[in-house]
Amino acid sequence: METGGRTYRAFISYSQQDKVWGRRLHRWLETYRVPSGILPGEPGSGRLGRFFRDDEEMAAASDIASIVQKSIDRSESMIVICSPRSAKSHWVSAEIEHFRKSGRGGKIFAFIIDGIPNSGDPETECFPPALRRAANPLDPGDLPIEPLGLDVRKDGGSRACARLAAGLLDVDFDDLWQRDRRRADARSRLLLGGVSVLAAVFAALAATAVLLGLEARKNERAAHDNLAAFFAERAWQKLADRDTVTAARYALAGMQLSPRNARVYHSVLGAVMFEAGESQPPLLHDGFVYHAAFSPEGAAVVTTSSDRTAKVWNTDDGRLLGTLSGHADRVNFAAFSPDGNRIVTSSGDGSAIVWDRMSFARLAEIDGHESAINSASFSPDSRRVVSASDDGTARIWDAATGEQLAQLGMGRDPVWSAVFSPGGGQILSAHLDGIARIWDSGSGNLIRELIGHEAAIYGAAYSHDGQRVVTASQDHTAIVWDVHDGKVLSVLTGHEDAVYKAAFSPDDATVATASRDSTAKLWDADDGMLRADLAGHRRAVWDIAFSPDGSGVLSTSEDATAVLWNTITGKPTRTLMGHSDKLWVGVFSPDGDHILTAGRDSTAKLWRTSGHLIASFEGGLGAVSYAELSQDGQHMAMAGASGTVQVWDTGTHRVLSVLEGHSDTVSGLAFSPDGERLVSASRDGTSKIWDWRNDRIVANLKGHEGWVASASYAPGGNLIVTAGADRTARIWDAGSGALLRTLRGHSGFVRGAEFSADSLQIVTAGHDATAKIWDAADGRLTASLEGHAGSVAAADFSPDGKRVVTGSDDGTARIWNTSDTRVLATLSAFKGRVWGVRFSRDGARVATANQDQTANIWDAHDGRLLVSLQGHANDVHSVAYSADGRQLVTASADGRVNLWDVTRQTQAWDRLAADACTQLLGATGRRFSDVEIAADQLLESEWPVAGRDVCDGVEGIASIAAIRQMAGLPADD
Repeated sequence: METGGRTYRAFISYSQQDKVWGRRLHRWLETYRVPSGILPGEPGSGRLGRFFRDDEEMAAASDIASIVQKSIDRSESMIVICSPRSAKSHWVSAEIEHFRKSGRGGKIFAFIIDGIPNSGDPETECFPPALRRAANPLDPGDLPIEPLGLDVRKDGGSRACARLAAGLLDVDFDDLWQRDRRRADARSRLLLGGVSVLAAVFAALAATAVLLGLEARKNERAAHDNLAAFFAERAWQKLADRDTVTAARYALAGMQLSPRNARVYHSVLGAVMFEAGESQPPLLHDGFVYHAAFSPEGAAVVTTSSDRTAKVWNTDDGRLLGTLSGHADRVNFAAFSPDGNRIVTSSGDGSAIVWDRMSFARLAEIDGHESAINSASFSPDSRRVVSASDDGTARIWDAATGEQLAQLGMGRDPVWSAVFSPGGGQILSAHLDGIARIWDSGSGNLIRELIGHEAAIYGAAYSHDGQRVVTASQDHTAIVWDVHDGKVLSVLTGHEDAVYKAAFSPDDATVATASRDSTAKLWDADDGMLRADLAGHRRAVWDIAFSPDGSGVLSTSEDATAVLWNTITGKPTRTLMGHSDKLWVGVFSPDGDHILTAGRDSTAKLWRTSGHLIASFEGGLGAVSYAELSQDGQHMAMAGASGTVQVWDTGTHRVLSVLEGHSDTVSGLAFSPDGERLVSASRDGTSKIWDWRNDRIVANLKGHEGWVASASYAPGGNLIVTAGADRTARIWDAGSGALLRTLRGHSGFVRGAEFSADSLQIVTAGHDATAKIWDAADGRLTASLEGHAGSVAAADFSPDGKRVVTGSDDGTARIWNTSDTRVLATLSAFKGRVWGVRFSRDGARVATANQDQTANIWDAHDGRLLVSLQGHANDVHSVAYSADGRQLVTASADGRVNLWDVTRQTQAWDRLAADACTQLLGATGRRFSDVEIAADQLLESEWPVAGRDVCDGVEGIASIAAIRQMAGLPADD
């Protein structure tokens, strides 16, 4: 079919985050057949023509911008896949503008997959700016593009594709659609052609009805499956918005609706569970959770709620130990006594209660405030309690009897908090009138007022040595004061809104602040200089807390996340995304092993502080150039610029062997399959085979001229391949060290070489921007993978040998088909070079080591980014999977090797789904709400019942009613 003298019928423009839809639409259009009689002189059933999509057409392009512009110029029309991602893409807008400059702006079609057209809201707007404005604002006739009703969510795939075809051909849609339907009906009738004409009339009619019914049901099922596939896309969108709870709901619901799409649901749920982090099942209340605290030894936690109760839970398993019921209003605050024997709760009803921790019996009733009590805390000796109230006073009480010992102040403005000094001799109170006050805890007399803020003080805290105080205020500042004379030591200025909380680090050298401006900050406690701006939250930050060792600080936000930051670098190391609503509190356990968060979603959650990082190894080698795991995962080898190789026990974190023999940087390492030997490659021009247990060199592999970049064992253990700066790769006998073959064909430095799983092939990565595949038996070159725009740093075979992944200095990794050298997927979320690439042992995932200080894990089928491992402070040089695929080791120029738990990426669906239902969703997250369904046409169509449980059919999980019963709540919610 003619395309107006141009190469392509249309150019498909889309955000790389929507590349799955780019492929889907491309496939639909190129396989669509035009019905007969639509075009004069056309016999019908012809193809629409070729469609340009960058992943398909640019495999060999070296100048992407140039290729894109030429392809747009050679396209008759343009189709823009519209979503909030494409609306924010500078590339998509640039492509539209280039097309419109050609004077063919009327031939642009908007294909909506997500979002709302012309909403003006950046979170929902699906039209890129170039679609929303005229190309020539001086021309009144040049109007913004209209979507022409191409919303696949409403029309479904078939109808939307037909609408596009009608627009591309400039024909009447109704005519084309009716002919399309008649053609489909005719195809159905042809299926009945085999029915014998000699059959009885009623039998023939019955058979026809059955067959038509089956075909109709088949079509209906296919349409249903196509729509259900959108649930995976919704899950990815929610994950991008850091809403893991809703993302998991979409993935689980999609699996219920369409098991045929299992792979995509499995992929997204694995990513969701990884990003959500490892936690205990939610600690459930029947209302907002206002406060949460650990016991002194960390074995228990207490939570408080608007449901008028406080609850005590076991830290290890999240089991409910007891419910503290007795308040007539919400419970605002709770604290354990320093000796761990008692708990105090304070309430909006103006009372506080002291409880026995073990029996949960009431020990003392504290009654005397005239308004809500905002906080209540024990003295260091556990004998007294200080309370702060909206009635404008703080009061001291006998913890055993509830008798009032002293009243602090007669003010009218609320007291937000009151705490004892570390020694117990003073009390510090924070007031709405903008003044903090220090009191004598014995007499109740006022010692001094800290005057300097211009608005309410929301929080005040002592330094650990008791010599200083920090206050946080509505006036956008925090102030550090001298306790002895009340002088201002420093004013922490830099926040753009109210400061809710301030805290000293364990060594008192740093102050952390949390603000309504959506940031937290770290300050030098002595001179008040800003050390780090902890920016990344999307809404107000309510709480801030240092880890017990001071290496981390936790910020807790209204955006439903808590972020753990490195206090030295100021960079985030983990984001906790398991809540569905505002968070108000986040604290560390006394040993630092757990984090407790709580908020508006009626839950508190216990998290493992280490997250997915199993261990971090620092060998004192400087920048680590390479690290490798043995196949059994029990040993890890690392090497760096010094030329020294270390072998570690991954279980005990102990160095087992130090191998010294290279005189320059070691750039490659590999264990033999049995783990007994190790081969190393070095810039000194040699490779060495080591008996590492005995610190002995078995063989020197000499032959390369210059730097040897990599060395790898064949899976059978009998061969070794090395790659070097002399433009060759070499195959060696692993037993004797004899050179067997030399692979020549690259025109530059060969940076890496790996065997296929069957040892029959070798792939090499070259500085000449190519990867090459060789026959390992005779050294014959069988394929050349060309298309990268920069040096190829690494390459690896998939386990079945049908694919190769390459990583390049051009900032991309690519997955190739080995049989025809086609690019199957381009991985391009990097900032800088890709240093290393590896397939997982099942071939479903690809891991990359990146210059942007991350290691990423990707879906090896569609190239979607699944998770990003953040924690290194410099380039990540290499990645390697354990044999079972559950662990990943990364080596970095920051001098560390990290071992990560990536089990969520390999877990079977049954276990993954059960954990999602139990650990992430709990009882409150397993159902879509009426509001969610009304707001989403996909849910209205495919999941219209709000009470439906997305975890129905998942084995091994408790019902919602049972979970509520275990949390001490009525079974019927």
